[in-house]
Amino acid sequence: MGTALGVLATNILGSRQTERVESGETASRPAEESQPARVAPNFRFQEILSDDQVDIDSKPPPPPPPAPRPTPPSEPPKTAEQPVAKPQTPAPTPPVETVAPRKGGYILQVGSLSREADAERLKAQLALLGISTNIQTVTLSSGRTTHRVRTGAYANKQEMEKVRALLKANGKDSLAISIK
Repeated sequence: MGTALGVLATNILGSRQTERVESGETASRPAEESQPARVAPNFRFQEILSDDQVDIDSKPPPPPPPAPRPTPPSEPPKTAEQPVAKPQTPAPTPPVETVAPRKGGYILQVGSLSREADAERLKAQLALLGISTNIQTVTLSSGRTTHRVRTGAYANKQEMEKVRALLKANGKDSLAISIK
């Protein structure tokens, strides 16, 4: 179909060209008429630039005015001064309570890993389960360092077993350690 349209367009244009030749018109004649007469270029950039000229002062611009200084807050009016009695001895500080280790209870050890990064990763996984853990770094008698991931202390065996069941449900084995 495209070929047929191309052939048709060529025939129409070709027939018009032959009509012009038969009527005495030449192809060069309309081209001569269509070209405008040469006009000398009119460059006026020197005039335009001089009209837009800006004078620049050789003096630097004046400095900006100084920022206002904040005024110090005024003191409230003083009433009759009464000497304030200072205590001779400082107030007693409350005794610092040390947390005594629980007697009895259970700890769950979820892992003992040689690389600290692995222990941190396991701790993060357990945190996502809602289990608070800590990492205990120990140097064994062989000189090797191990990182124990532990949770607890649990007051009774039932609490410990609930957490242990949660760990087991999520594919984590644990070792119950009794605190004496």
